[in-house]
Amino acid sequence: MNQYGLPVLSARNTAMIEAVADLPPIVVADLFGIHPNTAHAWAQYAQDSWADYLAACQDEE
Repeated sequence: MNQYGLPVLSARNTAMIEAVADLPPIVVADLFGIHPNTAHAWAQYAQDSWADYLAACQDEE
């Protein structure tokens, strides 16, 4: 892909972000060769739940 001028790093990062949002963390860890704890943390960042955000907002009031 590099020889054709395609952005390999950004494509890999995009694939990882999409995978984290859809797959269990252990599968992402195996697919991309990252530590399972890292995959789990990424999955928490990528979650589409607003529950943690809303709870934090209520704690501030």
